Amino acid sequence: MKFKILLLFATILLLSCEQNEKINSNSNQELDHKIVLDLFSEIETIAYSYTCEDEGEWFFTPYGSKPCGGPMGYIPYSNQIDIPQFLEKVHKYTNAEEVFNIKWGIISTCDIAPEPKGVICKNRVPSLIY
Repeated sequence: MKFKILLLFATILLLSCEQNEKINSNSNQELDHKIVLDLFSEIETIAYSYTCEDEGEWFFTPYGSKPCGGPMGYIPYSNQIDIPQFLEKVHKYTNAEEVFNIKWGIISTCDIAPEPKGVICKNRVPSLIY
């Protein structure tokens, strides 16, 4: 069983090695958590870098990794950003969070984040609608 867990951890680590090089066996949980939070902060900065004036210019994507599986949530983003670069950063964040959860034995509720139906503009800020 330990071998399977180690193999799973190694596979996930290899798939997301660029960001996860910082999350290694010599780090501590607080430092690893800061790395993951900093990456999410970058994602939020990009996602909310444009004001929301036309809902048709906005999309959303799942982000993060819950310990039980599935995304932590969804985040809106404008079609005016570099979408492939943004989605790659979201993917790296999701992988980093999954590695963090496994490494530190993180647990959470096993509820499933509902997928939004769309994005609306409220006071020029994008909001997800469910």
